[in-house]
Amino acid sequence: MFAKKTSKYTYGMQISDTEAKLVEILNQNGQVILTQRHAIALDRGSIKHGKFMDEEAVISRISTLVKQIGLQGAHMNVTVPLSNVVLRKSVFSALKDKALRNLIDVELHGGQQLPFKNPVFDFVRLGPPKDEAAAGSEAPPKSAKASTQEEVLIFATPAEVVESYTHVVKQAGLVPVSVDLAPLALHRMLVRQAMRTGTGMKERFMLLHVEPDHADVSIFVGGIPVFFRSIQINTSFFLDTGTDQIAAYGRNLSMELGRVLNYFQYTVSTDHQHIELVYLVGEHSWIEALPEHLDNAFTGEIAAFPLPSILSDEDATCHAYAVPVGLAMKGA
Repeated sequence: MFAKKTSKYTYGMQISDTEAKLVEILNQNGQVILTQRHAIALDRGSIKHGKFMDEEAVISRISTLVKQIGLQGAHMNVTVPLSNVVLRKSVFSALKDKALRNLIDVELHGGQQLPFKNPVFDFVRLGPPKDEAAAGSEAPPKSAKASTQEEVLIFATPAEVVESYTHVVKQAGLVPVSVDLAPLALHRMLVRQAMRTGTGMKERFMLLHVEPDHADVSIFVGGIPVFFRSIQINTSFFLDTGTDQIAAYGRNLSMELGRVLNYFQYTVSTDHQHIELVYLVGEHSWIEALPEHLDNAFTGEIAAFPLPSILSDEDATCHAYAVPVGLAMKGA
């Protein structure tokens, strides 16, 4: 019975510190239909800052959900926490994929560019370096015959993080078929929407994914992710009597976001241009209430991520499932 569904349905799962979200989508005639969505709370402290403190507790909770909804053996696209991901740009001689991957592997394992050991990585070719000086900053190895060079964007994360997430998914009765990043999953949906509607995307924008204890910042320029940052939000003062949680969260986030935007504009960005648009991703009540609290950090356009229009679904609660939907679209 399940085997018949796999040709039509695809699945995505997001595991955070506090809950696991799982969706099933149907891609029919170019239309993405959200056919199932589930969320299950995880035991407090079983995951901390994206690292498993109690794998068995997480496996138990997810496997219970999987059995209840009858999805044992489903092929699952999963994500790893952005806090464990590092972005790097490098210039290499123009090579075929296998040779380039080997060269990147040597650089990541032999240099001191990463804050962790034993990385796993993927890469995107960005084309010829925009700056000839940058192209000359890394001389190609003597064995390289190619005279042309290209810029490469590298995504790296510790192998143990990927292994721990795929292990949990397997033990919960699912089959992990891809490991992706939440910003790339979200961007995938924006590209799909742009193709469907014939409208272009902003040249530079931010995805601001808000969770109760942290916010993930992803900045895209020209369709390419150029900056990732995970911001931990101090939640201790939320317990004060009379404190509005979203307002307190917004004040804290606004202060941190202002620092991030300044750092990006004057240190990371090559042209020092402002971000044109911020997409808020998260629970509907949060993305509705937060904009008024972020005015001090960002005066441009702040909009809810357009998931309802991508799904043609007027149910606002679908906002909370944006990431797993984007993950599921990888297999659609």
